[in-house]
Amino acid sequence: MKKKNLFSLALMLMAAAMLSFTSCDKEDDEDPIDENPTPEGLIGNWISEGENVAPLLIQFNIAKIVAEFDENGTYVVMSYDPDDVMTELVGTYVMEESGVEDIWNITLSQSSPTSLTSEGIFQIIETDNGREMKYEVVQTDPSLGFAPPTAEEGFGSTGGGDLGETNVQYYVEITE
Repeated sequence: MKKKNLFSLALMLMAAAMLSFTSCDKEDDEDPIDENPTPEGLIGNWISEGENVAPLLIQFNIAKIVAEFDENGTYVVMSYDPDDVMTELVGTYVMEESGVEDIWNITLSQSSPTSLTSEGIFQIIETDNGREMKYEVVQTDPSLGFAPPTAEEGFGSTGGGDLGETNVQYYVEITE
């Protein structure tokens, strides 16, 4: 992601330099500019509640999750119990295309409330009602004894498939 951001910055600087040497005609000034391009990967705000919460998380008394993934590589996840008591998780993330169609790899480095690393996969699904996300990660440092899911093995592959679909989370993008 960092390499991609540096590459994008370099391209923008080159484009700016080229524009300073070319003249614009009236037609160029009227071209529409997309000021809100489609976010890449999981960048955005997401909510998971009800039947979308992974069964494994429900066993740990989690009723709802709101996740904010910023384009600068930071995240804030707010986890709520059934009494609406919130726990905030903060850290950084790196996402990369996996080579398996539509499935991305993700590594999360949580800094608060405790330091840990989680790894996994996610998939963005375009629907008539907006974007949805299928998401599966597992804590890898300190290890909980489960290998992270892989894009090649697909969703439900945490621990080599030992957990099945119990660790698969579903989110809906918040567009408000």
